[in-house]
Amino acid sequence: MGSEYILGRGVQPPLAMRAAWLPQLGAAGYRQLLAAMYCPATLRAAGLPAAAVQAIAGFVACHGLERLPRREWQLESDSKSPIYVVDTRLPGMPAYRLVCKWYLGSRQRLAAVEQRMNAYFCQHLPPHGRVGPILAVVTPAATTPVSVALMPYLAGPTLYERLQHLPRHDPQVVSLLRQALRTLARVQVLGRYGHESGDLELVTFSQPEARTYLLAQLERALLPPFAAGDTALPAALLPNAAWLAELLAADGAHAGLYYRGSNPRNIILVDDIQVEIDFEQETLRSRWLDAVTLLENGLELAHWDATADYPACGAAVPSAAWRRRHRRAWAALAAHNYLSHAQGGRLLRDFLAVSQRWQRRYLPALPCDSDAQRQRLLLEATRVFRHLQYVGYCKRNELQALTPDKRRSSRHRQHYHLLWAKCALDRLLLSPPACLPPAGREAATALRRTLDALTQVLQAAPLLAET
Repeated sequence: MGSEYILGRGVQPPLAMRAAWLPQLGAAGYRQLLAAMYCPATLRAAGLPAAAVQAIAGFVACHGLERLPRREWQLESDSKSPIYVVDTRLPGMPAYRLVCKWYLGSRQRLAAVEQRMNAYFCQHLPPHGRVGPILAVVTPAATTPVSVALMPYLAGPTLYERLQHLPRHDPQVVSLLRQALRTLARVQVLGRYGHESGDLELVTFSQPEARTYLLAQLERALLPPFAAGDTALPAALLPNAAWLAELLAADGAHAGLYYRGSNPRNIILVDDIQVEIDFEQETLRSRWLDAVTLLENGLELAHWDATADYPACGAAVPSAAWRRRHRRAWAALAAHNYLSHAQGGRLLRDFLAVSQRWQRRYLPALPCDSDAQRQRLLLEATRVFRHLQYVGYCKRNELQALTPDKRRSSRHRQHYHLLWAKCALDRLLLSPPACLPPAGREAATALRRTLDALTQVLQAAPLLAET
């Protein structure tokens, strides 16, 4: 859990986790959590030397768990789970930093999922990648379902933070993302291989089931955060996005791989080595979803130029003025992303080549789709779907942000991701691939008009940091 999360965390009590959760867990539940955090097995798994393990055990025996000298703070993260760092220091002992990730309510079951997936990739990804281990999962007694994953604190920035501090479109950005995408290709293939070999049990869908599931995913990404912000979304948004779910469901059913849920925030750079964290997912889906997320996640934004936005084309033949606005919007996306469009295209081709190479090695029976027109259709459709999800994720981040700067950036990033969805739709409509049927063009046109209505919704909602 990198230093990006510690920056700007604001004023928190010295024992922020205790202050937040002791009232909900009660004294017995909280002692159960502390006992798991400081038990010898957890300490040894975290790499503490034997003398430090003995020192902590001796202190606890004399003074009790609650008296251990420690500091706790909540991380500024985009996770759905509250995440805390606990820093414990005894005189003459190396610092013991532990990360506690909380899974609440309906998300509680994901603690066991992540533990299982983490163990599999810790075993199978090396030497082609590294995974940050989960030391233990504890389920303290509580009035509501809750589990806590205990992980070692990884001293280094997230890939996302590193990208924020490099010049846009810098060669080092390309190098970092090439490595991340190649690791992603291996993870996706190894995940499906583990499922087929019986080492993993992933959730699989028929095409109709996958369509329903993906639409529900889009609905869950968008509706709750906007409802929490007292903002109504255009009624036609989800019905007009159904064709996207249909395309991605077909690809997942045809050639689905392990869905990593990847983004630059779940890769930590430890001594410049990329370490993978957060394996919460357990499904097979289209490989394009993870790749688009890594390539186009975008930068944190201190401002947003609303004039970069543009309306749908209302004419059968786009005017020269409309095309200029489309090109300007396309350029604005690159200006707010760590990669240029040309760099992203080259990295995507490299990713697909690595993915297919690993697929031929481990999954020779799974079809490799090399049709360029179909790949372009899947790329643009995935862009629309994924960036619409991120509009909702950024709204959620706006609501849960710990600092005004994070709230403001999250608000601007809603516009960034919506503009990506618009541009991707227009790229399909301006030059439709042969495999896009007329009904698909009609659906894309209807969705494009709905996205203009969504822009008006975003513009009308008050910025929480200023209310």
